[in-house]
Amino acid sequence: MSEGTPSEDYSGTYYDDAHLGGYDNYSWDNEEWRTFFLSLADRVVGIVNPRSVLDVGCARGLFVQALAAKGLQASGIDISEHAIASAHVDVRDRLRVASATEPFEGHYDLVACIEVLEHMGPVDAQRAIDNIAAATDLVLFSSSPTDHDEPTHINTRPAEQWAAWFAERGFFRRTDVDLSFLSPWAVLFERRELTLHTLAHRYEQQLAAVNTELMEKRQALLESHRRISSLNQQLESGVSKKMAEQAAQVEHWQAEVLAARHQLLTTRDHVIGTEAQVARLTGDEQRLRRELAQARKQLVNVRGRLKETRGRVERLTRKNRQLAAEIEAVRLRPSFARRAARKLLGGPR
Repeated sequence: MSEGTPSEDYSGTYYDDAHLGGYDNYSWDNEEWRTFFLSLADRVVGIVNPRSVLDVGCARGLFVQALAAKGLQASGIDISEHAIASAHVDVRDRLRVASATEPFEGHYDLVACIEVLEHMGPVDAQRAIDNIAAATDLVLFSSSPTDHDEPTHINTRPAEQWAAWFAERGFFRRTDVDLSFLSPWAVLFERRELTLHTLAHRYEQQLAAVNTELMEKRQALLESHRRISSLNQQLESGVSKKMAEQAAQVEHWQAEVLAARHQLLTTRDHVIGTEAQVARLTGDEQRLRRELAQARKQLVNVRGRLKETRGRVERLTRKNRQLAAEIEAVRLRPSFARRAARKLLGGPR
């Protein structure tokens, strides 16, 4: 694409979609963002100690506000009318709506351009670099070489490409400054007339450090690989021994399982026999209970008959006693006795 993204692409929806932490979050009132930009301002002051700073693509001016809080003459521009209008009231008069493709007024000790040029078309990005180079001798620059999912990143480039374009304008990386606290690809460009000797020295200095780190990491990686191989061999050996021990243990457990199963079957048979015996005893108990019930019933009948018989005996006993009394009374009567004698002897009455 040759055309960049217009102001309309950075309305409230852009911030609301969390491109810069969310509409409600990306503001000076957010403690996390405020702390970040104040820390960034401290680092910038500590590194270059500028008096005047222009922030190109300042959004809501958080970096400008942080620099102003440190006493610097800081200002910012951005193409987003919404961003400038929604800036904090304390910094709004330091910001204005403008494009980086337009020449800047004045000269600055430092121009910051943080995550901006990847939003511009290739031609506009070159114009912006020209304008930045014309307004300062020191540039704080950062542009994401990735993050291609961001729809407004229409001109992402590798860091070395931006460095080459700045070098065409006489700006070179300050190799003594590390800005990785801002982003992995952040760099401080400085306008310098460098000889081939100085360029080669800087290049080799950086290359040597990187190459040394690379070789040390490769050596550490190799040692780690060897260590892993040794541990794998020990592990395999230990695993084999462990597997043999486990196999023997499994055989022992299998034998115990077979013995337990045999014992289980024996116990089950014993239980079945016991249950059968219990069933038989239960049947005998029920039969005995029935016989006992019958015997009790018979006993009740016998007791009834016995009671009846006793009654009869008592009645007969009373009757016999009565007859005996009557006989005794008759025996004691004389007239009766004489008549009985005469009758027996056949004499007159």
